Amino acid sequence: MSWLEKLNAPFPFYLNDDRRNILFILALSLFVVFFLHMYRPYGFHTELTIGQEFMFGGVTFGVLLFNILLLPKVFPQSFDPLRWTIGKYILLTLLHLIMIGIASTFIDVFYLHPEKSVWHNIIHAHREVAMVGLIPIMLMFLFLKNTMLQQNLRNALVANQELEKIKSLKKEIAAKATVNHTLTIYSETSETLSFQLPDLLFIEADDNYSTVFWKNGQGIQKKLLRVNLKSIEGQINNSFAIRCHRSYIVNVNAISNITGNTNGYKLQILDTDFFIPVSRPKGKEVIEKIHQLRNVMELA
Repeated sequence: MSWLEKLNAPFPFYLNDDRRNILFILALSLFVVFFLHMYRPYGFHTELTIGQEFMFGGVTFGVLLFNILLLPKVFPQSFDPLRWTIGKYILLTLLHLIMIGIASTFIDVFYLHPEKSVWHNIIHAHREVAMVGLIPIMLMFLFLKNTMLQQNLRNALVANQELEKIKSLKKEIAAKATVNHTLTIYSETSETLSFQLPDLLFIEADDNYSTVFWKNGQGIQKKLLRVNLKSIEGQINNSFAIRCHRSYIVNVNAISNITGNTNGYKLQILDTDFFIPVSRPKGKEVIEKIHQLRNVMELA
């Protein structure tokens, strides 16, 4: 994986809940207070009082509160949690450090070390912010990455339990739920492809071409058509054929297993070695569709 791909890898926008984020920010700020008390990093040989340590903790709390809770409300598109990446997380972390460094410079200039030059205080404040912030940044990164991994694993586990329930239902109920009928896909070249909708596995797109994978008595079949995925999506018009990625449509009934990690989900296609990626914005929708399918089949 290239560095660009790593920077574009999905990453959680903190805890995606204001109350939990406030508690998270408070814990980080208290850690800064504790670290200042134990580490005493100040190069001016100044021993900070408890009040001064809490002053820097308060600065940390205020900056993180502004950047994590308020900025996303002002610029919702720039801070879209579904499109948050490691690269964006790094940039926001640098913004945290710069803003805390600026606030710490004012504290040094007007409160702790007015006798020193402004430039000296600027260098000192930003250096100490970087040193003190290194451990909290590492802990925060590991915590958030593990949180995303655990959430994806839990969702994948629940979805697989739903899939097992679906497999245990009678075949006639499944057929009734999926509405067994012939589907015809029309290409831009007047070429057509017809098959039974429940036999659809998935469709993979490549620009203006799409490859349809389906099963019949002869095994797995595939056919390349000159038609884009958006056109096919409109032609299928079935609630259980879902676009799980910009390049894939998958039949929920054809999913045999779901795996989850920090990069999201992958869908294993029934009786095949195919694994279909799920884009981050579509992850929740796929999980919900599986749950809906199980409910429909149980009520049928």
